[in-house]
Amino acid sequence: MNYTNFENLVEKINHDLGAEFCNQFQIKRRDLAMKERLASRDKLFGNVKDGWAINKGGGIEVQYHIGYDATDSIIVYGLGFNTQYVPFANEMSMVGYMRPFINAFLQMEARIREILPDYEFVYGSADELRNPQEGQYYLYGKSIEVGEDAMGFIIEDAHYNVMIEDFKRQFAVYVEIYDNKNKLFKTIYNMDSITKLLHEKGQIILQGAPGTGKTYTAKDIAEFIIFNAVSEDKAIQNRNLEKCDQFKIIQFHAAYSYEDFVRGITATTIGSSISYNTINKTFAEFAETANTNFINSKKNHDELSVDTWIDREFEKFSQGVEREISETGRLQLTDKVYIFQVDDDCFRYKGDIWSYDGRANFKELKKLIKVNIGKPLKDMEFPDSISTHVRYRKSYYLPIINLFYNRAEPYHALAVEAEELKDYILIVDEINRANLPSVLGELIYALEYRGEKVSSMYTLDDGTSSIVIPPNLLIIGTMNTADRSVGHIDYAIRRRFAFVDMLPTPRPVKEFALPYFKIVSSLFIRNYDAIGNWDQPKIERSEHLASDIRPEDVWIGHSYFIAADEGKFKLKLQYEVVPILKEYLKDGVLLDSAKSIINELS
Repeated sequence: MNYTNFENLVEKINHDLGAEFCNQFQIKRRDLAMKERLASRDKLFGNVKDGWAINKGGGIEVQYHIGYDATDSIIVYGLGFNTQYVPFANEMSMVGYMRPFINAFLQMEARIREILPDYEFVYGSADELRNPQEGQYYLYGKSIEVGEDAMGFIIEDAHYNVMIEDFKRQFAVYVEIYDNKNKLFKTIYNMDSITKLLHEKGQIILQGAPGTGKTYTAKDIAEFIIFNAVSEDKAIQNRNLEKCDQFKIIQFHAAYSYEDFVRGITATTIGSSISYNTINKTFAEFAETANTNFINSKKNHDELSVDTWIDREFEKFSQGVEREISETGRLQLTDKVYIFQVDDDCFRYKGDIWSYDGRANFKELKKLIKVNIGKPLKDMEFPDSISTHVRYRKSYYLPIINLFYNRAEPYHALAVEAEELKDYILIVDEINRANLPSVLGELIYALEYRGEKVSSMYTLDDGTSSIVIPPNLLIIGTMNTADRSVGHIDYAIRRRFAFVDMLPTPRPVKEFALPYFKIVSSLFIRNYDAIGNWDQPKIERSEHLASDIRPEDVWIGHSYFIAADEGKFKLKLQYEVVPILKEYLKDGVLLDSAKSIINELS
């Protein structure tokens, strides 16, 4: 079939798609975009501009696209994500407008490939789409070759007919992306408000009854902050977070202590002897990692160059020391003192007649190297920033530093990039199951005074006695409000956290379970049918609930009602939902009037 120009082709496509399809598309787009008027009643594509046409009404959303590339003599078409400039879009960046659509596409990418198995990225890729840039264009669809003659260009009838069918097939995908975007936008909007609160406060607690998705949401928040996206596939999310050094999750329990969480003494066996060392535990270690990033992000090029050189040369130096010890058994520092072992964080040294061994800490050695670059041994300084522990042992540290300078390459400025400031997320699951004042200790003060050094009850072997919680360490706690047996959060700790209620929502519950969700919800709230905004519902207490209990604290969540099929749901209903409701009856949370309703569920 011959076409005089690209405009002629677009007119023909609008005609052959038919007014019924074009009208159906425009009605659905109007509803999805929440517009008052239709962009058209009989056309899919609008006017051609610069060799491209998009669906009428499109601009800052996923769009039907078709284009003519005269250089390669191809027609390209499909679903496009455009982060290029749009004149009327000035409330946010183009990436900001497109990201909800992009996230929706990425979340349902596997399903989209099932519906459109012959589509692929014509421009861009899924990997590039995960990190969209301003001024880019991504097209998921097809390309077909065209011939040219004196009359214009030629498209084979078979290819043209497939293109028409493709536009009809991809409508289902367009609708699902847009619909999923609308759902995600509400989720991400809520996520955005929570992350703003988290950045403002530094630590929050997601509180709610069992099954309201507290841990699930905490991981979503962490992924949203770290990767600027939320994975629908939780296996992918878990893999991403597990591999990321900006994330850590820990669960408290009744026997948890300060020595487990912050800092404590650990016994290490060396040969036939036991060495007792004070080390940072989960929190202090993670806080140090975050603080290192915070400090490095503020360094200038010269300081970064020096630090990079020290790290590189010290790594080579310690490896050389380890090889020498493996060959000779020791590395002599003085006539009577020698290094006999290299650990992850220190050199271990001893004397010929000593009954104990010493530790030359890598961190302190690097500090001394930095302040003494280029100085001869006799002029080396031990400034106030070096711990008292090290100054008392300078006769052992100085030979190590001198040895380092003798073996290292001379310092020269390196080409280094500035370190980006990152957020580090610590999730403390079941935060109120431990005795918080005992577990947190001086952190209760440090949480409020971020960036200040706070003395710990334990001093590390390198002489460090303080702990710093930097501004880029964000803490998300989860708390089960229905369990009255767990520890009480006192006012001092409560004041330092922002508390966010996590409520049940019917959104992820499938049709076969929704009636049961409604029945169970009626035990806790009176106005299920009247609740329009399930993100911030105005709750009325049910007559079945004890008067001294908040519905928000005990209203069991939607995860109890999520199942792959009806058979599996019935098992959850029998062995999870009904038992917890009966426990509520026994504990006086629910009144006797709820008994008949619970029995009918069995």
